[in-house]
Amino acid sequence: MFHNSFVKPSLIVLALFLCFVPSFGSDRIVQVRDICSKHHKNPRNCVIILNSIPGVAKTGATLGKISLLVLDMAHVNAFQTSTQIHNLIKNTPNPNLKRQYSSCSKDYDDVLYFLNEAKTSFTSGKFNDMNFNAATVVKDADHCSSTAPTSSPVLKSNDDLEDVSIIIMILADYLAGKY
Repeated sequence: MFHNSFVKPSLIVLALFLCFVPSFGSDRIVQVRDICSKHHKNPRNCVIILNSIPGVAKTGATLGKISLLVLDMAHVNAFQTSTQIHNLIKNTPNPNLKRQYSSCSKDYDDVLYFLNEAKTSFTSGKFNDMNFNAATVVKDADHCSSTAPTSSPVLKSNDDLEDVSIIIMILADYLAGKY
């Protein structure tokens, strides 16, 4: 299940960005059910994530608006997870765990970079690049999951980030005219 602790801070940041969003090329309204029907990993979490964005559940949203919101949501999640990983490294006495979390830290350096690249691709209209960058985020989060301890709190954050990044990939395909 998607944690409200991730959604609430993300929504506050997203609401602030909405005040400054310029008009984007696509005014096409897309419904949550249409987006989430293409989510191969976890369509149910997709619905929960998108319906947590104010106004989206009832009316849908333009591709431009929802893309920016979801990109920002992913960035907030990744930054919070990176901070969590750094705290685990700092507070873990076990050298093996430190090594595992250090590997995740490197993955999240890449995640933050590729999320910035995805947003740049979005704003410049390079939607295939946006998709590629989001796919790279999924791979990096998955790599962190494969190296983190099985009881790590980071695993849930990785799953959430993967779900959001897959939504970004779907939105990029909509923007590129594939749907």
